[in-house]
Amino acid sequence: MAYGETQRQYEERVSRTLDLLYVGARATFETQQLVVSNVLGLIDDLNDGEIRQNEAKLHEQLQHLVRKLPQVEDVFVLDKDGLPLVAANVFPLPANVSAADRPYFIAHRDAKETRYVSETFRSRIKGSEVFQYSERRQRPDGGFDGVVLVAIPPAYFAKLFEHASEPDEYTTSLIRADGELLARFPAYAGSTTRLEPGSAFMRAIAADRDSGSYNTRSGSFDGVARTVAYRKLPDLPVYVAVGVARDAVRQAWLHRMGSHLLFGLPATLALFALALLASRRAASQGETLERLREEQIKRTAAEESLRQSQKMTAVGQLTAGIAHDFNNLLTGIGGAIEMIGRRVQQPTPEVVRFLDLARTGVARAATLTQRMLAFSRQQPLQIESIDANRLVTGMSELLRRTLGETVAIETVLGGGLWRAKADPAQLEAAVLNLAINARDAMPGGGTLTIETANAHLDDAYAAANVEVTPGQFVMIAVSDTGTGMDQQTIARAFEPFFTTKERGQGTGLGLSMTFGYVKQIGGHLKIYSELGHGTTVKLYLPRAHMEVGAVPEPAPSVSIAAGNGPIVLVVEDDPVVRDFAVAACRECGCSVYEAGDGEQALRLLEQHTDIELLFTDVGLPGGMNGRQLAGAATARRPDLKVLYMTGYTANAIVHHGVIDAGVNFLGKPFSVTALAAKIKGMGF
Repeated sequence: MAYGETQRQYEERVSRTLDLLYVGARATFETQQLVVSNVLGLIDDLNDGEIRQNEAKLHEQLQHLVRKLPQVEDVFVLDKDGLPLVAANVFPLPANVSAADRPYFIAHRDAKETRYVSETFRSRIKGSEVFQYSERRQRPDGGFDGVVLVAIPPAYFAKLFEHASEPDEYTTSLIRADGELLARFPAYAGSTTRLEPGSAFMRAIAADRDSGSYNTRSGSFDGVARTVAYRKLPDLPVYVAVGVARDAVRQAWLHRMGSHLLFGLPATLALFALALLASRRAASQGETLERLREEQIKRTAAEESLRQSQKMTAVGQLTAGIAHDFNNLLTGIGGAIEMIGRRVQQPTPEVVRFLDLARTGVARAATLTQRMLAFSRQQPLQIESIDANRLVTGMSELLRRTLGETVAIETVLGGGLWRAKADPAQLEAAVLNLAINARDAMPGGGTLTIETANAHLDDAYAAANVEVTPGQFVMIAVSDTGTGMDQQTIARAFEPFFTTKERGQGTGLGLSMTFGYVKQIGGHLKIYSELGHGTTVKLYLPRAHMEVGAVPEPAPSVSIAAGNGPIVLVVEDDPVVRDFAVAACRECGCSVYEAGDGEQALRLLEQHTDIELLFTDVGLPGGMNGRQLAGAATARRPDLKVLYMTGYTANAIVHHGVIDAGVNFLGKPFSVTALAAKIKGMGF
């Protein structure tokens, strides 16, 4: 066999190996980018103080995000001074550890680098050898706000390289464009970590920055003469390189030539040995490909989970923004209708009918925005410790009236049931939604079964299901004997506005609302269904370890008397909402001042020391939100009482969907009666 043919075969094997490693390395860095994108989504609406305040909860979320990803050692969020705010696998974070002197941090801060792949170094927090993929945190005005980084263990790449290489012949490396060696197999025990500026690699990428090959003698490493093929990863200054020793080609050629010089039995034995060697190598390559394929499948599944989470988060943010603006519009429209009703002393039957139609339309629109906010996990929740058995029993009569006579209702209540963490009103709405869906799936009638039980979701279940944290839960299962769903329908069931019902019979928000609500409180929802055999939807609510709070009595009707209310400062940037809020306060007998932002409000408080109540929106322009305004106002006037209004939880008084303790809150849209009840409840 000609020497050139032997060399060509080796080059083909090097090319195939480079293809495998390129795909693996590219997928690994794409995973890091998805991780960073999801982390930025989690902290997008939080300032550094709020991130530190919620470190424990965010740590759990980050840990759950990356625990199935072997290519991720840890995730950190750093502030603009290089101090760590939260991490995935370290809690609590040690004090006085800074990354301000690290080259990656300086590159993001000073050179305004958007993405960066660091050199390998020893972590100051964990003490392990890592290199990092990081991205710049940027304020809306373009200013530097810190860094999100993913720590990558070089051992992960070494293992990936080992699976695809033959250590006696190949070397495989991950190299930055400046010659910094990030990972290598076989491992190099020397102290050199960077190729010289005049090395063959640096000259090759200067000539062809995307891909190519070159000959070199690795004097900085082991002195072996090699032929090396390389390829650049997309959008990153990182290369995958595979080298084969030139002596290996020569030895293989000599071996084959020697076999051709023998005759008879020795030749036959030599051919047999070569065939056996080729067979073993083929089997070895087959096993390597299978391992890489399995790794790729696992990585693809994890990435798909991240993409799905990212997609739902993006849609949720869009939906929440629309709902927020819509709530402001509804507040103005509903308020105007209510004021007209109060101003007309003796309305004609026709006027009454039209007013009722308008009120009904506003109520339906408000319900729709609540569903949109529930899906996007932006609905203000008042979490209590509840008895799920009592809640289900209390809903029995409502369900019978709603579902009709053709649906038989059965309940199977678990004994010794734990208390659950939930917002009772939202949980009732979720169960009712599931029951209505079940009724619609049984057009000829059937049986609806509601079951409660204690449940423990273990690590194995959490690993197989997205966004599930292992632990103890209270399960509420709603089952029907209806038409069932196929796997394609189940896969899309939680998407907003997806429905299998006829046009005009459903909005497609019922299941997505339930899904968003359950996820917002830290629970889980699972659908089990088969065509022709019915459907079961299981709600898993987090177990509550505290005692149930006192259930507030229904608010009594509040009489509105002129002139007997407090002196109020209304702060709202939307002029339509502000006009209604001012008019509503006056209807409650209050004297009113008004402001459009925090600075104007503080000036009015200085001028009018008789103001008793600050009634403010949470989302305000000008760099000072409602919570910050209230803090500044009460610091000057400790006796001042504060009432917030908002229809959106991505703000300063609601964290992880739960209204902060001790906060007086009025959701948009609101009525004069609701405002009067709230003012009276605050002691005025």
